[in-house]
Amino acid sequence: MTDQQIISLFQARDESAVSALSEKYRKTCMNIARRHLRSDQDAEECVNDVLLKLWQSIPPAEPRSLEAFVVTVTQRTAINMAERVQAQKRGGGQAAASLDEIAEAVPAANSVEAAVSHRILTAAVERFLDTLSDDAQTIFVERYHNETAPREIAEKFGLSGVYVRKSLMQTRRKLKHFLNEEGLL
Repeated sequence: MTDQQIISLFQARDESAVSALSEKYRKTCMNIARRHLRSDQDAEECVNDVLLKLWQSIPPAEPRSLEAFVVTVTQRTAINMAERVQAQKRGGGQAAASLDEIAEAVPAANSVEAAVSHRILTAAVERFLDTLSDDAQTIFVERYHNETAPREIAEKFGLSGVYVRKSLMQTRRKLKHFLNEEGLL
């Protein structure tokens, strides 16, 4: 079944959409979830949460690329779930997201103040991600969280390399502006 047919099933609120989506993308979702959660049981729970979120978000969302949309929702769900698992292990709090490529904006992690600043910055980046389009969000997460090369991102989602590089450049510019507005830079 094509992605457009699956989206049409979702828009018609046909419950077979979930089965069709699961059949086509479950393996991809499981791989992403395992990477973040390191547990098959947690990954399975994450994928089930993703399927529910997709059912709840399509419509009103009308993704241009179903695969990109599924990957983005899975990434965010897995990251949030991993943060909850880590927080439970530590007795509360939030785990920091990967910010390798914007490390100059993150203070050294050797002090309590630095750890608090890192958490505040992480929360701000998560809020920023919510403002992006699905495509920009997926490209940003693939590049800066999964450390996927722009060329590989373009191949994975059937985009041009120029489009991916331009999206990354614009998103970094928007992030810098957003962090300035938040008083974090």
